[in-house]
Amino acid sequence: MLKKTAQYILSGTTLYALTASITFAEKFPIDPITPNISTIPQFIKSILDIVFKLGIPVSSIFIIWAGFLFLTAQGDPSKLTKAKGALTWAIIGMAVVLCSWLLATAIQGTIDAIAH
Repeated sequence: MLKKTAQYILSGTTLYALTASITFAEKFPIDPITPNISTIPQFIKSILDIVFKLGIPVSSIFIIWAGFLFLTAQGDPSKLTKAKGALTWAIIGMAVVLCSWLLATAIQGTIDAIAH
């Protein structure tokens, strides 16, 4: 019962996040059809910006989910192991998103400095 409830909460939260991202998509400054993106590095950076803007909230949701797993573990060692694994992978996912954005920004800055 608890597992089904948790799945419904997670799916509802994910659906809300996707709906909000689609609803507020017009506020993203990225439109691949516009002439503002004229080079491959600009295109890659715009894609990574979208991934960053979606990845951070999703990672935050999974960190909250891991906290929920810790609360519902009630001292059961197998459930605590599962909660620790969920938290570890959520933090790794957030680190990957942050590092990819940082790397793309550094590469873009280097290319801009060389080109000008």
